[in-house]
Amino acid sequence: MGRHFLGFRRITGRIAGLIVLPLLWSASALAGSNTVDEMFYDNSSGSPVFELIDQAKSTIDIEIYEMGDVRVLTGLKNAVDRGVRVRVVEEAAPVGASCRLFSAPGAKDDAACQQLRDLVSYVNDHGGSFVPFQLSLCGTPGSRCYEHGKIVIVDGDYALLSTGNFNATNLCDKTQNPKTCNRDYSVVSTNKAVISTLENVFENDLNGTTTSPSEMEQNPYITVSPQSLKPLVAFIATAKKTLQIQNQYLKDPTLNQAIIDAANRGVQVFVMVESFCGFGAPKPTEIAQVQKIYGAFDQAKINTRIFNSSIKVAGVSGYLHAKAIIVDSDSAWVGSVNGSTTSLSDNREYGIFLDNETDVQQLAKFMYDDYMNPNAETWQESLQCKKDHGGSSVTPPDGFADDYGFAELI
Repeated sequence: MGRHFLGFRRITGRIAGLIVLPLLWSASALAGSNTVDEMFYDNSSGSPVFELIDQAKSTIDIEIYEMGDVRVLTGLKNAVDRGVRVRVVEEAAPVGASCRLFSAPGAKDDAACQQLRDLVSYVNDHGGSFVPFQLSLCGTPGSRCYEHGKIVIVDGDYALLSTGNFNATNLCDKTQNPKTCNRDYSVVSTNKAVISTLENVFENDLNGTTTSPSEMEQNPYITVSPQSLKPLVAFIATAKKTLQIQNQYLKDPTLNQAIIDAANRGVQVFVMVESFCGFGAPKPTEIAQVQKIYGAFDQAKINTRIFNSSIKVAGVSGYLHAKAIIVDSDSAWVGSVNGSTTSLSDNREYGIFLDNETDVQQLAKFMYDDYMNPNAETWQESLQCKKDHGGSSVTPPDGFADDYGFAELI
């Protein structure tokens, strides 16, 4: 452990003292650059999604799993009112959520659900489209997949890809007083090739039309599930010295084997995942799965740390929802893809590669600080449920009625 720990610290040492200030997005910041096509953001320092929506002039296209932040919903209605064409493709049945936007109102609908329903009607009645993701677009025909990606395309000029949904918890929107803030990231791109591919997939999803695997695979800048496994395994295979990974969980055997293979060829590997006890004590079958996966990681000398609710994000209880990979400290991937077979090979998911030094350093700074947080645990310690929302008698915090705690499915 000592040798690998020092290796991680040595890699990130040149940025450990970097002061990372909130990068307030503006059109001029990106449009004025001839060399940087992407800008990286940590959501807890300020997500650019609000300004993107507020500054849209002609079009806003969104594909999302869940969207409930009041500022986002209000911003979209205001955009419609100023003549912006708004189109949204949203997951019809998020796991664990009581609100079903595209079904008849139910007894469990609350005020937040009604606000969402009102927005669906408002967008559709004012020249836009707000529609459910079609299951016919799953990677495996006839399966139950999800629209789990998180993208916004504005005016055909800017594309945002997020690891988190557009809820107060994912966005760490302190104006909504969330009890929990996620570790989540966003990237804004002005790369025309990126925007073109995302728009093509979005248009097909909006119309319920299949996008060919070749179209999803042809753009080297991004990943699109259900074709995410191959490019991510290939990216991991390029690691020569170091591999740093943050993910909500890692369960896909092919992806995990690629991580182990990297360690076995001498790459120093550092993994951080969310606690196994965030929603109560794990079941015996879940414990056995954890022991199998992380026992194999231990055998390969992979360094694993566990994020938990005792780690603070923006001053409140945190949750690791980000999905990010850094290879050799100079290139990275950020996206919505969890480490499950469903997420990699069935869902609609999005991710983007980064090689700008500033972006990669900023991402590495957050990953390093989380990994080194004194409240981080070993995987064996995490199974004891000592640091998560009071231990084994857990009530999930507000805002966690989406993919949290239902990771087996998505």
